[in-house]
Amino acid sequence: MTAKKWVKTFVALSAGLMILTGAMVAVIDPFFHYHKPLDGFFYKLDDERYQNDGITKNFEYDAVITGTSMTQNFKTSQAEDLFGHKFIKVCFSGAKFKEINDNLEVAVKTHDVKMVIRGIDGTYLLEDENSMRTDLGTYPDYLYDSNIFNDVKYLLNMDVLMKYCFPMMAKRCMGADSGVTSFDDYSNWMEEAVFGTVDMPVKENVDVIGMEKALTSREKKTLTDSIEQNAVKIARENPDTQFYYFFPPYSRAYWNMRIDEGQIVRDFECYKLAAKLMVQCPNIHLFAFDDMFNITCDPANYRDVTHYGDWINELILNSMKNQTNELKSSTIEQYYDNVLTKLLGQNSK
Repeated sequence: MTAKKWVKTFVALSAGLMILTGAMVAVIDPFFHYHKPLDGFFYKLDDERYQNDGITKNFEYDAVITGTSMTQNFKTSQAEDLFGHKFIKVCFSGAKFKEINDNLEVAVKTHDVKMVIRGIDGTYLLEDENSMRTDLGTYPDYLYDSNIFNDVKYLLNMDVLMKYCFPMMAKRCMGADSGVTSFDDYSNWMEEAVFGTVDMPVKENVDVIGMEKALTSREKKTLTDSIEQNAVKIARENPDTQFYYFFPPYSRAYWNMRIDEGQIVRDFECYKLAAKLMVQCPNIHLFAFDDMFNITCDPANYRDVTHYGDWINELILNSMKNQTNELKSSTIEQYYDNVLTKLLGQNSK
């Protein structure tokens, strides 16, 4: 074989291999970039930022559970029993408000969404409205945009081929069960969690003198802009969708930490402002559980200072169904004043 013929053969074989690889990824499509799951394969859900966009675009549903790791232990089966909708769960561990809202925007544009259940993490209330996590690895923009040319990063991705497509084909050949990881199990971290190790001493008669209290006008604007862009606007533009938001119930240990840092009074001012902005929208239902001290003061309910067990997720869904623990514009101020007073170890007002 001459050198010229060898080069032509090599180029032809390489091109053929790339075409075959790309076709295999496109057909099986483990990230649901092009279509919903195919019959005959088992699709393992295990990578939120790579699979959630495809789930949101191509699965069949009319309701969504979303948020950070505070929502990962929700069970769509319970939500479906309670509310009668077909749910997906698309959580983004560690995500700030914009990433979660961007995904919800896709949901309401591609589906007739009747209900959204979403956690609003208090730790992000003073983040800029466009703030995104940059410390979670390379973000797969090629899966989210409409540029077909950068799909090559997906179609010719060896990790996708070796970790997903080949194992899926092998399992099919061996006659393994087909289907998709249940949304009850997707991103659920209960099996690996250890509870009851967090110390939660009760504070008594904490002196708030010297603590940071008032939000600056710039901080108020930052919070207002973020909640408006990433929580209220989508509800206002989709009046037929009911948005069930909640503030995750952090433990007493977390609030003790904020007391020691002198920030707890400001934190509660943030909660008040954010809550008032959200409840103005008639199809936003906002829930809070910080006054349930039998839960938030019990170390057995937490794996760390913020993350709670799945029984708390069950309680949250039941509260939403029964419309308990819902904040109203007339109750927000008194609610958070009472919780703060209790956490500071002072007499109730």
